[in-house]
Amino acid sequence: MPQLEKIELACRCGAVRGFLSDVSPGSCNHCICLCDDCQAYGRFLGDNQVLDANGGTELTQVGHRQVTFTQGRDQIACVRLKPKGMHRWYASCCRTPLANTLGPKSLFAGVVHTCIQRTTSGAPVVAALGPIRERVQGKFGKGQLPPGTPQTISFGFALHVLGRVFHWWLSGAAAPSTFFAKGAPIVTPLVLTLEQRRALMRD
Repeated sequence: MPQLEKIELACRCGAVRGFLSDVSPGSCNHCICLCDDCQAYGRFLGDNQVLDANGGTELTQVGHRQVTFTQGRDQIACVRLKPKGMHRWYASCCRTPLANTLGPKSLFAGVVHTCIQRTTSGAPVVAALGPIRERVQGKFGKGQLPPGTPQTISFGFALHVLGRVFHWWLSGAAAPSTFFAKGAPIVTPLVLTLEQRRALMRD
């Protein structure tokens, strides 16, 4: 059975810090999302370090209980690109993206790799998270995409995600959440207007 690792999280300026706990390749989902919303989010942050050369955002999806912030929680902010869009969490101090989540009843969070630092054991992070399983939503990608990148999401990857979600629910890793309390986000999200979102999509 793979060793479970603990990974340090931190925003770029160090004001927000925390951990990913009980992580192994079998307990998480390491991927890259090329969707237009993730690209718009990178532009909202004004940060060209979030997106890779193809417009992708590297994420690791884990159960909510596996994510904990121990310092700088008052600096955590949230934005939604549209009224029913994902909750996208970032450090307001330096605009480092932290994670993407669905609503309060969601079972997992997609931790953005800009805040992933190192394992507490000294093991390589890639050994703890496993390789990138897929680049999804290739139809929104920029430039020459790696061979085999699906236009949306492959059937095999979708089955893998469903399996992970079931595991998080069954193991109790889906709760509690560091981002939601009593059925509501820990901070009131900024909801962008339609014009603001359109401007980000045009950039």
